[in-house]
Amino acid sequence: MPSRITPLDVTAYASPDIYRMGEQIFENGWVRHRFQTNYGLQATVRSKGIYRVEMVVDGEQLFGRCSCPLGSSHCEHQVALLLSWLNEPDTFVSYQDLRRAIRLKEKNTLVDILVNLVEVFPELSQFFITAGDKSEDEAIQEEVAGIFDFPQAQKIDPQQIIDACQLMFVRSKILRTDGHWDRARTVFFEILNRSLALIDRLQTSKPFRENFIAEIADDYEDLALNHPDFSAKKETISQEVETILQHESAAAEGVFLDLLQQRLKA
Repeated sequence: MPSRITPLDVTAYASPDIYRMGEQIFENGWVRHRFQTNYGLQATVRSKGIYRVEMVVDGEQLFGRCSCPLGSSHCEHQVALLLSWLNEPDTFVSYQDLRRAIRLKEKNTLVDILVNLVEVFPELSQFFITAGDKSEDEAIQEEVAGIFDFPQAQKIDPQQIIDACQLMFVRSKILRTDGHWDRARTVFFEILNRSLALIDRLQTSKPFRENFIAEIADDYEDLALNHPDFSAKKETISQEVETILQHESAAAEGVFLDLLQQRLKA
C-alpha cells in the first residue's frame, strides 16, 4: 500500500514552508526506527523533540498523526517520514520481517531485551502486567479515548477530531476485511459515542462538517447489521444502540439507526 505514495503526493501534502522543514529533517538523517505496517508507515522523528509519526494511505488520500503539538494536522515530521519512504524504502523494516527475526531469538535473550527496554521505558511495565486482562476492544477504546482526551472546559475544533479519526477509520476497514467485525464496529461506536458527547456538552468551537456524524452512524449500522453472527452479538449491539440514541444531539445530527433497531426487535 505505501508504494502508492508519489513525489507529487508529498509536495501537495503540506505547505511549502512545512515541506522545506520536513525536507531538512530528512536530509539531516533524523528519521529513525522506520517501520512499514499493514496499513502504512511509522517512524520516530527528531527535531525540536523526539516524535512518533504514523502515516496511512486510504485510496488516493494520505492521513497522518504525529505526537508533536500539531497532532493530526500536517507537519514537517510527517513530510520527513514520507520523504524517507520515497527516497529510502529499503530502510523500512516490515512487521513481518521483524516478527521473523524475533522468533529466531532464544527465549532468555528476549527476556533480557524486554527487561532492558522496561528500564528505559518504565511505562512498558504496564503492558506486561495488565496485557493479559485487556481485550482487543479495551485497547481500541483506550486509543479512541486518547483522541478525545481534552479538558472539559476546552473548546475543541471539530476538524481536529475528524483528522485524528481518519487513521481509526482505515484500521476499521482492515479489521473488517480480516474478519474482525467486533473490533471494526467498536471503532465506529466509540468515535460516534464520544463525538455526540462533545456536541451534547457544547464543547465544540463550531459544528462538525455536514453529515460527518451521520456517516459514522451509517458505517456503524452497516457493520452491526452485516455481522456474520448477529444473533450472538445482539445484546451487546442493543446496549450500544441505546447508548448512542440517548444523546440529546443524536436526532439533530441525523443519527437514527432505524434499520438496526428493526433488526434488533425482530
